[in-house]
Amino acid sequence: MNVPVTAYGTVLVLAPTGPLYEGRTAETLYERVRQVTSEGDTAIIIDLGLVPWVRSSGIGTLMGCRTECLAAGGSLVLTGLNERIMELLSSLQLDKVFDCYGTLEEAVIASGGTFE
Repeated sequence: MNVPVTAYGTVLVLAPTGPLYEGRTAETLYERVRQVTSEGDTAIIIDLGLVPWVRSSGIGTLMGCRTECLAAGGSLVLTGLNERIMELLSSLQLDKVFDCYGTLEEAVIASGGTFE
């Protein structure tokens, strides 16, 4: 899984590509979040726009990413969720745990970044 990072002011957007499930794909995203938070970046958005589906282990990875951000004194929000992923989060009532935004621009602004 490739996880490019883009800065919008003080907010970093991580944009994984491909399905999010156990093994290397989930580990890559989690390690990327750990890396950026250890460097002092704590306002993180995960853009799932290029993630077609998520398995339960991928949900665990997202929860771990959230925990990392909160432990660093920051925040994690999600954007770009397709209907399938949003339904999964809702069925697990995780839509109440994660702040989810319909567009990247909304997520960046809500996180305190600048969108140009």
